[in-house]
Amino acid sequence: MRILICSEQASELLPLLTPLDATHVFCGSAEALLTTLTDDIDAVLLDERVLAGCAESLLTGLRQVSVPILLLGAATVDGDVALPGSLIVERPFTSRALCSGLLMLLDRNAADSPELRSREEVLALQQSQRMDAVESVIDGVAHDFNNMLTGVIGALDIMKRHVAAGRFADLPRFIEAASISADRASALTQRLLTLSHRQPLEALPIEVGPLLESLEGLIRRSVSEGIKLRGDYQHGAVRVLADARQLESAILNLAVNARDAMPDGGRIDLHTSVVDLTAETCAALPDLLPGRYLLIALADTGEGMSSDTLERVFDPFFTTKSVGQGSGLGLSMVHGFARQSGGQVTIHSEPAIGTTVRLYLPVVDKPGMASQEPVSGLPRSGPQARILLVEGDSSVCLLVAEVASERGYQLVNAAAPQAALELLDAEAFDLLITDVSLPGTSGIQLAEAAARRQPALAVLLVAAAADVGQLALAPELRSIAKPFSMRELSETLGDMLAVQG
Repeated sequence: MRILICSEQASELLPLLTPLDATHVFCGSAEALLTTLTDDIDAVLLDERVLAGCAESLLTGLRQVSVPILLLGAATVDGDVALPGSLIVERPFTSRALCSGLLMLLDRNAADSPELRSREEVLALQQSQRMDAVESVIDGVAHDFNNMLTGVIGALDIMKRHVAAGRFADLPRFIEAASISADRASALTQRLLTLSHRQPLEALPIEVGPLLESLEGLIRRSVSEGIKLRGDYQHGAVRVLADARQLESAILNLAVNARDAMPDGGRIDLHTSVVDLTAETCAALPDLLPGRYLLIALADTGEGMSSDTLERVFDPFFTTKSVGQGSGLGLSMVHGFARQSGGQVTIHSEPAIGTTVRLYLPVVDKPGMASQEPVSGLPRSGPQARILLVEGDSSVCLLVAEVASERGYQLVNAAAPQAALELLDAEAFDLLITDVSLPGTSGIQLAEAAARRQPALAVLLVAAAADVGQLALAPELRSIAKPFSMRELSETLGDMLAVQG
């Protein structure tokens, strides 16, 4: 196969075309393309920018070319310069996109050629690749969860035996082991939800500078003494709309990856800057809208990655680390967090030189916005505050009841939404805790009905992953995501039922 490349980026495209095992011919302009296009050329890679300003006679000549043309450019092409039968590949280019596009064009142009794949074969290959990715996710999740469940189930079984035998001295050790395994399972769930864009986020205007400065100490403790950390935060008082905890987790993941890439020491540079993206500059950053973004860049002087590794670096459970050294979810989680926050993440790496990860987050239009959590009313304060709970899961009810009892609150359980409304008609409450998904209604609808009965009633929504869409309909209501710990619930209740000055 011979491919004619007409692009200033020819040297960058060649490694991406390696799977085709083709030979290449080069030219620098549309005029040269027509003269270089011989009978032995099977396909053309043409940079869309080459067409800009071309004479109509030249465009007419290109439209009459029978060789399939793959355009390198934006997702849309002006109708005056479009080439019939061509395909367009968006930036940034990947090996899979370029090779698949060329194969589809060649199949369309010469379906009877024995050396070319049919369209059905290309589609079958793409479907197979999707199934491989799904199977990889399933295998990885099953493996990790089995390990964690073994820690929980095994510890509980041992505790049962020790209690039956009257041996209580060792119980704290096994309780701790079960708790650690459960926390790991919870963290894995959050990562999966983040990379699938289903993790409930508490997006608030935050200043990234102080957040990064507070993380520097933790990063330094996480890396070896041979690794230097240098921070440079040039963004003034700019705020971004993001979940602070998820942002911290993303930065720490990137720092740990940088550490692992520098076993013999090196340097980590962490800096920020503000960039204004126009429609033109957004072409290189898929799915980003024009506007102001805070760029957080973390660069290392580590081993770097090959182009093949870069293509898969955001795939769930893909890792270059040895078994037991990484789950392969770190960069997937960073990518999911960035996309769910309305931003994007890019990665550039060169073997033996290092890697730079750039995280783009949208800037809040009004820098003066207060970074406050939503409040849904002013509840009556004090330890005698009354809580109405509407929750169908007995385990969650048990947990909430225990926390409320420890804090001295009065808890009343309602078996169903209608029962809760009847209680609200008859008695005064300070806080309503309700699951988002309820039989016959939703927690948000219940909260609206409750507010009509008791306008000062505070509301706490208990949300699962599937409830993210509903939470977006009521951003003014406070929520807590499953699974949550007793400490997290206790702090939330204490905050919502705090003494009002």
